[in-house]
Amino acid sequence: MRVSISAAASKLQMLGQARERVASPSTMKVFWTCTAAVWGGVGVCAALFYVGSLDFVTSAKIGLYAISVWLNAWVLAFLLPRSEGRSKFDLYHDALVVWMLSYALTHALWEIPWVVFSPFVFEDLHTLGDVVAHTDFMRESPLNMYWWVLASFSSVDLRTVNHNATFYTLELYAFVNVLSVVYFFHLNKKRSPYRYLIPVLGCGEPIASTFIFSFSEVFSGFENMSGGLADTLLALVWTQYQYFLFPLIFGYFGVKLLMEDWRYCGAEAGRLV
Repeated sequence: MRVSISAAASKLQMLGQARERVASPSTMKVFWTCTAAVWGGVGVCAALFYVGSLDFVTSAKIGLYAISVWLNAWVLAFLLPRSEGRSKFDLYHDALVVWMLSYALTHALWEIPWVVFSPFVFEDLHTLGDVVAHTDFMRESPLNMYWWVLASFSSVDLRTVNHNATFYTLELYAFVNVLSVVYFFHLNKKRSPYRYLIPVLGCGEPIASTFIFSFSEVFSGFENMSGGLADTLLALVWTQYQYFLFPLIFGYFGVKLLMEDWRYCGAEAGRLV
């Protein structure tokens, strides 16, 4: 038994480069077009708030709904026509790439700035009315619109602005998540046979974090929910199910892709012997 384990470990260490995988240009073109449209739309909502055409709550909620839909963009890999010669593993890779980019962008554009600046920006905010009271400040100058960006999620969840320790601790994982995405693309460029260990080993973290994120509020009696049922669903379900369900899917895709890489590398090594 010990010999077989050692032999297996030795074979893994001897694996060469995996098959090159590059996301389909057509899939990426559609993804970046959707990304520009959705995030551009969020910017339009912010602009309409700034000029007084939308109030804070409405402008923020429209943006949240749009981003929650956009996070499903990885499905495009299976809906678009498949290019000739591309296997199901190529589709898995395309979907994984789109999801990881979506995941990293949300962290880079909101979570990380929020983690860095919210402890210094928000003070004595306990109700949605306290947040809305800063409308005049946000509209004083385009430079003050950073407040709109950081506070936008408070339109449905007051933990964004009231220094909730659990909420803040969970958001710290944004740094790890962005670094893991960067490392995946680094390994993919090197054609490393271990690249898909990133989604496989990392799939559990967002699932556990999202469970804590949503159910800590359920068990506290929804004390930080700033609106009615629709707003609570937006805060705890529509903007969160992606981080619970999709990592399970991509953990599965990751296992399939990892095994395919190792089969390919094993076959290549056999040819060289």
